[in-house]
Amino acid sequence: MKKFFITIGVFVTLTATTLTADELKNTLMPVASKSSEPNINLDNLNVGARPGPVAQPKVRSGKAVIGTVNGIKIYKKSADQFLKMATKGKVSDFDRLPKKQRVEIVNNLASTVLIEAKAKKEVTQVEKDKLAAQYWMGKKMKKIKVSDDEAKKFYKENKKAFKRKDGKTVPYEKVEKYVKNTMQQQKFAKDLMKNAKVVVK
Repeated sequence: MKKFFITIGVFVTLTATTLTADELKNTLMPVASKSSEPNINLDNLNVGARPGPVAQPKVRSGKAVIGTVNGIKIYKKSADQFLKMATKGKVSDFDRLPKKQRVEIVNNLASTVLIEAKAKKEVTQVEKDKLAAQYWMGKKMKKIKVSDDEAKKFYKENKKAFKRKDGKTVPYEKVEKYVKNTMQQQKFAKDLMKNAKVVVK
């Protein structure tokens, strides 16, 4: 039981730090998956909009510069990728949007570009290493599955850990998420240390 509490203490601390780091991750690191969404406001984007009765706009390559912010280039590729993800494939070419929407997207992308530029200059290597480690741990944790049966068994075997001050046991339904998260952490630690060679000197 003592070992159990030590494990929970260490990994709860790591998890709390990870949650805080996730907020920074979105601005300091590339988007990890297609399901993630950049911090860009598309409230006014008209997905079905078509250019007016003018000649078909020239489609530029992803390497084309669509704007700058403090001299830092903003590339069309970034806008195309964002549009494709945000509109679920309905729009994937920045150049085919009306000018007003292109301006809005460039303005919004500019803030992201500035954040990344500032981070590269002001975040220390130690901080980058910690963020990378927390980001990696978060990705691995998401892949670890804990079944309902496993969680309920863990709960029953450790009921003493879920008692309130009045002596009553907290119902499983109230701590299910916590139990599964704790088991994920334990599985992660076990897998991580499986082939590790630790030498104490």
